[in-house]
Amino acid sequence: MPKWVDHDERRRHIAEAVLSIAGRDGLDRATLRDVAHQARISLGSVQHYFHTKDDMLRYVVGYLGEQVTARIVAGTDFGAEDRPVLAFLRSLAAEILPLDARRTSERRTGQALAARAPGAPELVEVLRENSAWLHARVAELITRAQLDGQTPAHLDAEQESIVLLALLEGLAADILHGVREPGQALASAHYHLDRLFTTG
Repeated sequence: MPKWVDHDERRRHIAEAVLSIAGRDGLDRATLRDVAHQARISLGSVQHYFHTKDDMLRYVVGYLGEQVTARIVAGTDFGAEDRPVLAFLRSLAAEILPLDARRTSERRTGQALAARAPGAPELVEVLRENSAWLHARVAELITRAQLDGQTPAHLDAEQESIVLLALLEGLAADILHGVREPGQALASAHYHLDRLFTTG
């Protein structure tokens, strides 16, 4: 009887191997052969799912987005306060910032993918779609907060989304470069959000 294989799980397993290598040694070292070794599967198994490294990296981009989004939702305590949008954005900040080894690996991999993108048009498109989706969702949340009286109505929600995400990107870079401690960066993100959600 043939062995049943969960193909989605196998792809996720390969993506995790890419993250491990990229976080430790850099994305250039994440060859199909090295990924197979890290994942403890055959090279043929990797090539069954991803014919080229670019195919594999395109999948990793989507996988990263899914993982971060799932953790944001899971980490949001909507019952902890009467301002659920603020709770969600705090969780968003905590997941975007490289506060531990896992998120540091994801951040380094994301930066390496962005650096590789100019030579890979299909990768550029995936990264652009992910970025546009995130900006739109944050803008929608800020608009909802305005309608609920949680944040000033005169603010431009789209611009506030751009400012918030740019701030988080800058703070993430500070952490990776050793300019700022993770706790300091998170405190700065909370400071900005608390000002954004002050209506008085």
